[in-house]
Parts: sequence; C-alpha cells; structure tokens
Amino acid sequence: MSNRWIYEKVQSLIKKHKTRDPDELIHLLNIKVFLLSDTKHLLGMYQVIQRNRCIFISTDVGRQKDLILAHELGHDQLHRDQVISGVAFHENGLFVDNSKNELEANIFAAHLLIADEDIIPLLCGQIDDRTLSYELGVDINLVNLKISEMVKLGLLNVNECCVESPRGDFLKNYRPDKDDWSEC
Repeated sequence: MSNRWIYEKVQSLIKKHKTRDPDELIHLLNIKVFLLSDTKHLLGMYQVIQRNRCIFISTDVGRQKDLILAHELGHDQLHRDQVISGVAFHENGLFVDNSKNELEANIFAAHLLIADEDIIPLLCGQIDDRTLSYELGVDINLVNLKISEMVKLGLLNVNECCVESPRGDFLKNYRPDKDDWSEC
C-alpha cells in the first residue's frame, strides 16, 4: 500500500463526509464503538465481529481519544480485509509498534487530524515542532509524521518552510556526564 493511496483515501473520506472528526466519521460509517473500563494497558482495538465493524476504546485515554479513534479508523479503512481474515489490531501504545500496518494507521491518523492548509502556514512561520503540536492540538509524533509524509508526497517544499533535516552526526559530541536530564 503506497503512502499516496493512504493520503488520497483520507482526502476522499473528508470530502465525502465533510468532516475530519473521527467521532463523526465513525458514526457516519456505521462503525460501532464500545467503551472499555478498567483496562490496564489497552488503548484501543479494531475488530470485525459477525460483519459488524467495531472499535473498542479505553475510557481512560483522556485527550488522546481523537488520535486513538483516528488510528483505529485507519485500520478499518486500510486493513479491514486482514481483520476479517483473522488479524487483530490492538494498541497498548501509539507510536511504539513499528509494524507496517501500525505505521499506516498512524499515517492515516496524521492526515485525518492535521489539515495541510493548517500546518503549512505554521511551518512557514518558523514554529518549532512542540509549539506546532500545541497549536494544532495533536501529539508531537503525529506532527512529525505528517511533515515527513507531506515532504515524501511533494506537498511540502522544505526549502520554502522552516523544516530542518536532522544532522546524521547529532550524537557525535554527546557526553552522558554532561547531560542535564535529572535522574528518574
């Protein structure tokens, strides 16, 4: 599955339903949502049960709710056939599993939750990624994934905006004994 296809899938969904809100999209797509309480590690899960598309989400996710719903919606839109054939998607953490399907669901969520027209002016305004994350109201990892995907797709010209490519030698002069991080 190409990243361009994921981007176009998200844009088509937004255009058709006139919303980026994962709650609204899930409702409009007739996906059932089940709230789970007392989950120790589970954030969300996508499953198809007797031809019913289902998202299970922990009641303890707090402000990450939209991100988790968008991620699980990504599994529905991108990986439904795999789920029907027996694959299960359940998240104990976002941005921790580096499998192809999890990355694709994160890319889907990034494109759904962050509009191109919202991020480009902020990038051109020389805002750092933490401030950008705050301004957009999304996780910093989602911001960085969105920027990376936009560059790959040719939607963002890094020469026109304040996007720095990380140097390959950024740890060259690092000395742990000079680190100012406090002990945990």
